[in-house]
Amino acid sequence: MTFKYTKILLFLFSFAIFLQCMAQEDRVPVDEAQSQVYAAAKFAADKCGTGIPNPPLLIVSPPLKRNLDLCSISITRVGCPFVGFPIACTLIYLQKDPGNIPWYANFNELSKQQIK
Repeated sequence: MTFKYTKILLFLFSFAIFLQCMAQEDRVPVDEAQSQVYAAAKFAADKCGTGIPNPPLLIVSPPLKRNLDLCSISITRVGCPFVGFPIACTLIYLQKDPGNIPWYANFNELSKQQIK
């Protein structure tokens, strides 16, 4: 009997830890996020033979990792001339996860649109 209850308690404890881990949002520290955006912008600027657009993209609070990655990927995919940051970079300012990108949004084309 004791072994059975131990297994049940161990399972419930493991499940509670799993739920706790799932509830936490994966955020990136501001300095690391700023470095990632700068590296992507430097890559795009070098690819296009232009400078990094002004004003620079400033990160003021720790962004969600997913949104930061979407922004960085969009920057590296932007067309030339590189004169502004992609619209997808506005996601880094959201404090809550927006969820999946809707099926009707063409992210491939949206990620190439620049804010000038």
